[in-house]
Amino acid sequence: MNIMPEQRVHIISSTTIKPSSPTPRHLRTLNLSLLDQLFPPSFAPLLLFYAKPGPGNGSGEPLSRRMQASLSETLVDFYPLAGRVGSSACVRCDDEGAYWIEARADVRLNDILNQTEAALLNQFLPSFHAETLHLAASGCMLIVQITTFSCGGIAVAPYTSHKLMDGSSIACFLRSWSARSAQRLEGLTPPRFIGDSLMQTRELPLTLSDYAPTDHCATRRFVFHDSKISGLKAEAARSIEPTRFTRVEVVLALILRCAFKASRSVTGSTRPTLLQYMANLRNRMSPALQEIDVGNLAWIINISFKGSETTLQELVSNMRKEMISFRDREACGLRGNEGFSKVCESIAKLGNMMGEWKEEANLYRCTSLCGFPFYEVDFGSGKPVWATCHRSMKNYIYLMNTKMRDGIEAWVTLGEREMAVFERDEELLASAALNPSAAHHVMRATIPSRI
Repeated sequence: MNIMPEQRVHIISSTTIKPSSPTPRHLRTLNLSLLDQLFPPSFAPLLLFYAKPGPGNGSGEPLSRRMQASLSETLVDFYPLAGRVGSSACVRCDDEGAYWIEARADVRLNDILNQTEAALLNQFLPSFHAETLHLAASGCMLIVQITTFSCGGIAVAPYTSHKLMDGSSIACFLRSWSARSAQRLEGLTPPRFIGDSLMQTRELPLTLSDYAPTDHCATRRFVFHDSKISGLKAEAARSIEPTRFTRVEVVLALILRCAFKASRSVTGSTRPTLLQYMANLRNRMSPALQEIDVGNLAWIINISFKGSETTLQELVSNMRKEMISFRDREACGLRGNEGFSKVCESIAKLGNMMGEWKEEANLYRCTSLCGFPFYEVDFGSGKPVWATCHRSMKNYIYLMNTKMRDGIEAWVTLGEREMAVFERDEELLASAALNPSAAHHVMRATIPSRI
């Protein structure tokens, strides 16, 4: 079935979900951390797809109703998500509520998984609808869209504000919400909002920008299976000082290498390049933080490439060097006054670099959600058959584990001319499959075994 990117998703209802009990008065204002303050109020475009529950699954109560009730209970602990951004430095936790959207899709889930095009996936995100754009602008912290397919499967889009929520925070929230929905309450630990105690907000003339051009861009999905990733790791280790690189490092290095080649093909020149890689600080701080610690406990590692790096080994070695330097010199000290100084130094260094390069440089951004347990999010009717996250902004790269953790899925957005070269790169296609079907996961999850 050839699905065209016309509107296939239609909103049927919307409502506000408030905490099941009022937020205590002493918690009505959440002071943000300096890192929260610096992040723009954008939303994380996460999508979870679920097959129709089989016979005997669930309690008989409609899943959507159970998810609404459990969300209301979850918002008692995650009370800032029912609030509104009051300023760059605080959230008003006044129980205005999260926004809930119910929609229907006139296609089957398998149709989507067989043709995973970004333009169609966008319709399952709240940002596709004009009403939610207004909510986002008004400081709403959480918008959830539940879309039911004609086959009974559903798509869940938890749209959380980056003003407070990084990837680990989203995983923590979904773990709590799904556990309540499935009545798995044993061992459930409430979150801690500790950002302000680590690094208080300051008067700053700027925030980090996530702006990137969206016009004349093309987004493609590539899947790297573990056997191919092992080959990339072996190739990267063929250096004077062999190093065991991570799966994410070698996949990202290959994507960048092929993107650099595409840029040279289009512009006819080699440009200096900056990669901004978002790093989770929780296990890099001393002492380490916990998974229940919610906030933007992440920071950007700026990795520059002068254009002389041409091999996979050179690219991945440069990345590893900068990541180790960040871990040893910056991450562990991102607290208090020392943390403020390090943040200012990082921003000043970035400003000087971009000022020196002016408009000649290429800027790439990468967010890796590999390692976060999004495929474990079970609301009581089974785990996701597909979890994905993409953003159609120029030179943006999203990485996630595949369902069976047997590979990495990469969403890559480039300019249209660059993508026309990139998606045909023989070196890339030797290690990655271009937009393969994810429908086999549904088959694995729903076909009963033969006796």
